[in-house]
Amino acid sequence: MKKPQKTTILLTLFTILTLISIITIYTTHQTPTQETTTNTLCTYISTATYDYTAIIEPNIIYNKTTLKPNEGTLYTRITKQVNITLTYTFQATLPPETTITYTLTQTIKTSTWQHQTAATSPTTTSQTQIDITIPPVIKSELDAIKAEYEKITGTSPATAYTFEIRPTFTINANTSVGPIHQVFTPTLTVSFARTDQGDTITIEDLHQTKTGTITEDQTTTRYDIINQRYASYALITISIAGLGFSTYFYTKTKPKTKEKPPLEKLISPYKDLIIEATEPPKTTPETTTINVETIKELAKTAEILAKPIILTRKPTPTLTIIDQNTTYQHKP
Repeated sequence: MKKPQKTTILLTLFTILTLISIITIYTTHQTPTQETTTNTLCTYISTATYDYTAIIEPNIIYNKTTLKPNEGTLYTRITKQVNITLTYTFQATLPPETTITYTLTQTIKTSTWQHQTAATSPTTTSQTQIDITIPPVIKSELDAIKAEYEKITGTSPATAYTFEIRPTFTINANTSVGPIHQVFTPTLTVSFARTDQGDTITIEDLHQTKTGTITEDQTTTRYDIINQRYASYALITISIAGLGFSTYFYTKTKPKTKEKPPLEKLISPYKDLIIEATEPPKTTPETTTINVETIKELAKTAEILAKPIILTRKPTPTLTIIDQNTTYQHKP
């Protein structure tokens, strides 16, 4: 008997719908309902620009007595001194009330030691542009300081060394969107060394900057995601309810499988013809076995042959008639 077609279709439909609703709920919960964005309210920048003028002795290399940046190599043997200036500026996209405190240190460094030669006291100003004239860099004076330090400490004389000029600017400013605090140390390095060009002076990092921002985090609720979640809840509620109903309806209308009657019920009409044995009867190789389709036909055969039906329950219930070299057998 065929299963009712409508209930099968209904059960299949709600099973698929339930799977889809589960996937939908999982998908909608992968996207957060709140989204955070960072907005920039103010940007600011500190800029340090160094400039120098090297005073040199008359020579056959340069037809002048001064050199500016990118005008040529500074050779130590003809360079009397290097005059350095620093221009510092602070800028912000919103008008700030600014206070800047700055100091300046100068240090000789080698690969094994360092010695601070000068340091200024903190200076505070409200100006956002500061011009600083740095004491001239004179190699002979630096060599004398280096030699005295090496003599006192007993360290080996260094052929190459650097002279580091390190200003520190501490900026505190108030804007309409919040305070600004920044520390800026644009360090200038003057190197004395023997290179493939000879004994030279190298001045590095003439232009340096440091930027900063004032930001604000803004959280937005994603109502479209919330609505999708509510829709997925409604979908899974409907699909589960429909699946439960269709399963119940399918079970009720499903044709029942006809159960086979028990052994005792089968053999009860033929009890007078049946004897029960604990073991199956033994047969010889010459014995022919005939399988009988029904117990009724086997009973007729027993009456015709005037032979009893032997019942053995193990290993499988079997009804057997033995007639010389022929056995008639039926397994209920």
